Amino acid sequence: MSKQLMIYENIQPLSDKHRTWAVNVSSYDFAAHLNSSPLLATEIPFAAGEYPIIFSATATEGEYLPLAVMGLKEGQNLFIDDNGRFSARYIPAFIRRYPFVLAGAKDAETLTLCIDEASKACIPDGSQGKRLFEENGEQSPHLKEVVEFLKDYQYRAEMTKAFCKKLHELDLLEPMQATITFKENPAANMNLTGFYVVKREKLKKISDADALDLFKKDGLELIYSHMQSLSNLNDLISRMSGQLTEKA
Repeated sequence: MSKQLMIYENIQPLSDKHRTWAVNVSSYDFAAHLNSSPLLATEIPFAAGEYPIIFSATATEGEYLPLAVMGLKEGQNLFIDDNGRFSARYIPAFIRRYPFVLAGAKDAETLTLCIDEASKACIPDGSQGKRLFEENGEQSPHLKEVVEFLKDYQYRAEMTKAFCKKLHELDLLEPMQATITFKENPAANMNLTGFYVVKREKLKKISDADALDLFKKDGLELIYSHMQSLSNLNDLISRMSGQLTEKA
């Protein structure tokens, strides 16, 4: 079955049908195939301590998306083990919101609270995990927290678009590629392409007014966190090298 929104399989609106359902996310195996995860701009300083953070061009001209890189090849997540355990201290909100999501048409004024009915985290009989509804049909405290989390996620997603738009307008994003070699296993050598980063040289060329505007809107903090995070690529290489050694 093909994935929806990268990690979902069967997104359905939450309804009276789910009155007895509970949710228990005990494994992150649903994201084990993700070699990168979308990030909100406000997450960048937190994610930068563990992941290389890059920018990817979207299908819309001039739009970019921050990504936390978790693997070096398609279908590889070096932070999730075979038991579905996440080894990173910080987990992106894109993954934490699962199995819930707000969905709707692109130009819709309101979004609908949905759940991935195919998720192993869903328990239809409510025998374990956190219930979605009370016996009287009211939203449970947990579901109310989920709703607030998703509303905040959507708000911050718009802020992220504005931040990335500013980077594009200031011509700060530059295409980048990286050549990765493994001395013990040359057959695994690879070239990473198709991503964008902020170059320090370009940042230094912006006007004082633009620099002040970025500073006041916390944009400079996000940019420097992004640039510093690129050193985490060495950690990913070490993780993959360890896997190659184990397989050998």
